[in-house]
Amino acid sequence: MADTPGPERDAVRGLAATLGNRSNELAARGRAGEVRGLWEDAIAGLEDEVARERIAVAYAWYQALHGEDEHGVRLAAGLRESPVPSVRAQVRVLIRNRWRVQPALVERVWCEEAGSGLPGWSRLADEEVDVVAAWITAPSWEESRAHYDERIAGLRAETVEAALEDVGLADERLRNQAAVYRSVLALGAEAGYRCLRGPRESAQEAGAAIARRDWDALGECGRIEAAHGLSFLSWVHGVAARLMVTDVPAVTPRMAEQAAARARTSQAWERQQAAVDLAAIGDASIGGLLALVG
Repeated sequence: MADTPGPERDAVRGLAATLGNRSNELAARGRAGEVRGLWEDAIAGLEDEVARERIAVAYAWYQALHGEDEHGVRLAAGLRESPVPSVRAQVRVLIRNRWRVQPALVERVWCEEAGSGLPGWSRLADEEVDVVAAWITAPSWEESRAHYDERIAGLRAETVEAALEDVGLADERLRNQAAVYRSVLALGAEAGYRCLRGPRESAQEAGAAIARRDWDALGECGRIEAAHGLSFLSWVHGVAARLMVTDVPAVTPRMAEQAAARARTSQAWERQQAAVDLAAIGDASIGGLLALVG
């Protein structure tokens, strides 16, 4: 589910600010017991699901920062699977913020609500998230690679993965970029950065993955090809990679429609490369695909 667009998001922020101010006034008058009802009535009165989720996480923050740590953490844990990415991002920040102050309380409440221990992202340092954000927003591939060598390579893979997810959740403009760098990590720096250099290079790396029969790598190459604008070739590589690891592979009518639509806007060399690569796979399971691009 997409986040609330600009004007609506501003309205939601305004409502959250109003509720916060009203809560402070109630507390100052000795009527703190009315705060929960104020927020919960406001949330229940919202028809838009995204707005409800965003006010709910604002409520969690208010409680956590105004002496109701356990309730705030419980509210946040209840939003851990929110369909709104920015809400899940705020849940992560809130849980980390409170875990640094009251680790035992946060772990207990999270376990009660989620039925499992705290996830790895709960222990991410702000500096780790900042380093990863700087990495994926470097102005050139060369600077990105230098940043990788200097700052990213020394981090645990789990840390980088969690931080990439954080960055993508918090900023929808960086969501696709985070996904591309996730593929770079999966391929390894050398192969990943070769793919990043350009569409031809990424296609070449996909061919190498086929020669190795490495279908996971082929799928990751496809994701980077998509970022280069190779809509057709990236689709073929992604579908072929999935078909090769599926128990009962099949080319569906829907796949045929997608292939035809993408082929119409593709470059000639993409179509030629797709035919060459599918022939190189040489498996009966992708025969239907080969017929579509041949």
